[in-house]
Amino acid sequence: MIDELKQDMLVQYLLNEVDSSTAEKIRTELESDAELLAFVREMEDTFASMAYTAPPLEAPVGLSRRIVQLEGNAPKGSSPEPRSKIIWLVLPWALAACLAIACVVLSLERTRLQKETERAGQELQTLQQKNAGIEEELASLQKKNVLAEVKIATLKAQVAAYETASAVVVWDVSQKNGLLQLDKLPPPAPGKDYQLWVIDPKIPKPVSAGVLAVPNDGLIRTSFHPVAPIESAAAFAISVEKTGGAPEPQGQIILVGK
Repeated sequence: MIDELKQDMLVQYLLNEVDSSTAEKIRTELESDAELLAFVREMEDTFASMAYTAPPLEAPVGLSRRIVQLEGNAPKGSSPEPRSKIIWLVLPWALAACLAIACVVLSLERTRLQKETERAGQELQTLQQKNAGIEEELASLQKKNVLAEVKIATLKAQVAAYETASAVVVWDVSQKNGLLQLDKLPPPAPGKDYQLWVIDPKIPKPVSAGVLAVPNDGLIRTSFHPVAPIESAAAFAISVEKTGGAPEPQGQIILVGK
């Protein structure tokens, strides 16, 4: 593809506006570069077409009278210049004028396209900035929405023997289920199990969320589902029950939080 600088140089060459050394160099390039030669021929055809479409100009006032006078003063035996010779003398000037007009038009069109490209780039940048702002707002709203749908409760020890234990419940308000993490909870005594409870103010008794299996290191991470529908989880508790658990709290409550 021919760049714009090269195209401008070829147009100047066609207009005879380059020095002899540059013209010779271009002629050499045209002999070896088919793409440049095709461009030059295309421009010549275009300029020729523009020359034919140029509107005719009226002759200056008195030109016909001056021509008659010149013919009357011409030496006997002399003949007027052939019409074809006159045409070839005038045609280069007409082509040069058309080329100059074409160059101006192309330059203006290129400037217009550059401005439109810059304007489009600025509009795209503005749109990208607006989209980034909208995405930030959506992320913020989603974060607020997630926080609104989650309840986090830290359970506190109710018995001195479990003061080193820590327990955190993450309750999903919309899904009505949760996650529990327990740490440093000693294994239950023989014949006993730890049981998790969900406390709903609208339900008279705590709702069981299952028996907890405690490994030797005392670290538990588990999901849980209450055995009965929960409308509002106001608090959570862990009690010590007989092996297998109980339908309602019967043993000692060791951890509570809301």
